[in-house]
Amino acid sequence: MKLKTILVGAAVRVVSNLALVSGALSVGIQPLGAQPLGAPSLSTQPIGTKTAAGLSVPVIPVVQLIELARRDSPLVAQAGAELAGARAGVQTAGALPNPEFEIQVGRSDARRMDGTSGGAPLIGVVQPVEWPALRQARRDLAEQRVSLVSAQALVVDRLVVASVRKASADWLRLAEEEKAAVEDLALTEQIRDRIAVSARAGETARFDLTRAETEMAIARKVLDTVRLRALQTKVELRRVVGASLPDDFQVAARGALPAPLTLDDYERLRVELDERNPDLLAAQTDLKRARQEIQFERTQVLPRVTLRATHELDPSSALTRVGAQVSVPLLDQRQGPIAQAVAAATRAQAALDFKKLEIQQGFASAWLGWQAAQVQLQALDSGIVTRARAILGTAEAAYRFGERGILETLDAQRQFRIVRNELIAARHAVALARIELERLSGL
Repeated sequence: MKLKTILVGAAVRVVSNLALVSGALSVGIQPLGAQPLGAPSLSTQPIGTKTAAGLSVPVIPVVQLIELARRDSPLVAQAGAELAGARAGVQTAGALPNPEFEIQVGRSDARRMDGTSGGAPLIGVVQPVEWPALRQARRDLAEQRVSLVSAQALVVDRLVVASVRKASADWLRLAEEEKAAVEDLALTEQIRDRIAVSARAGETARFDLTRAETEMAIARKVLDTVRLRALQTKVELRRVVGASLPDDFQVAARGALPAPLTLDDYERLRVELDERNPDLLAAQTDLKRARQEIQFERTQVLPRVTLRATHELDPSSALTRVGAQVSVPLLDQRQGPIAQAVAAATRAQAALDFKKLEIQQGFASAWLGWQAAQVQLQALDSGIVTRARAILGTAEAAYRFGERGILETLDAQRQFRIVRNELIAARHAVALARIELERLSGL
């Protein structure tokens, strides 16, 4: 009896190892622990590579998606139009005031007998004269607006790039989840088929078949949900990239996710944070524009000068007048607009300080998130998933030999799903944290 127990135990171990190998070959399971950090565990055949009609679907690299977004995105087009308008404003600010010509037609009637009656036309010219300091202040303010709109366009560009990269990372995660869901469905179908054979032979209770069919239905529901989420991610990508993106496409896995981050990379990104962050640059430019507006409002206090010249004819004489009109700021010295400009500059300074603090805290939070995801990824990738897979294979082999019930097998399969999905989520979290770090650093 003891010898029989030893032989059965050895047979179970051999069969479990064979089950692991055969299951990986038949279903297509790849050891998730063998994947490099941050790399997607995708098969060479991504989601939907073939359509229902057998037509191939284009596989687009993320770099090309970013180029398409920069070319066709409505957000980028809107930012470009605003920049063109701001540049036109510089030309408007430097323009000289136009002269005004006046022509009047009248008649002079004599009131005395020796007087002369006839036409009395008048020709006049009015030329406003601007101080060079006022025109230069207005031009400097327009140029500061160009700088501000350029910084805001850079913010939009980095936001679009980060949105494309995040949506691509989401799609790759869903591709990995779909592959895992297909494997789960295949395994549950295999278990259901074996239990169905045993139930028909009277060797297994009908309750076990019901449990297996329930697990198979759950696996099919998960697969359908993942595929719907993948379609939603495609819609989001088309929203960010633009209408030029085809309705059906795939995201190329190569180069889609950022490389693993090192401490040297962290230091480099942290140093570049204050110099290249687009939101911070936009806030700094807005402060410069607000200060320039104070200078412009103060310059407008200067007196305004208008030159006038008229030439009037009557039947007996000609009258020419040349003079100047000066608007002296005695009553209104623009104290209200100047105070408003000063308040706007104070508000811009406070917004800059808040934005700097917000970006620094956001960078620190993204770094901590990356570290947490990296620790979880290393823990899962160092053997937890492999051990869960081995436990699942042993439970399946023991079930075949009648040493374990269907509940233990399904529980082992459920535990394997949990740790495998945690590994997929950890890879995705590492990628998103790296994308956020690079966005904050202006890369």
